[in-house]
Amino acid sequence: MVTEKAKNTAKSSASEDETRVQEQILAAMKKSQEATLKIVSAWSESVAKIAPKLPEMPKLPFIDALPKPEEVSDKFFSFAQELLATEHEFVKRLLDALPGHDTPSE
Repeated sequence: MVTEKAKNTAKSSASEDETRVQEQILAAMKKSQEATLKIVSAWSESVAKIAPKLPEMPKLPFIDALPKPEEVSDKFFSFAQELLATEHEFVKRLLDALPGHDTPSE
């Protein structure tokens, strides 16, 4: 028979492993993002140096009517947050609908 202490130790160990994996994923994402920012910044600086030498580009009609990149980004992430919150609530309700969800596991 498994003791309560052993169960708690196993749960604690699993939780620590889960946290460690999540932290590693987030660290890898941040490292990738920083590398991308460095590359884009270097490219942007290079383009800025040669841009004055390029001929002027024609203006596109209605270009000012298009949303700015920041607006598109804000709308996208706002929607993504709503979507994630909706999915989170759905999973909670789904778990509540399962038999035995409210009884402690042995």
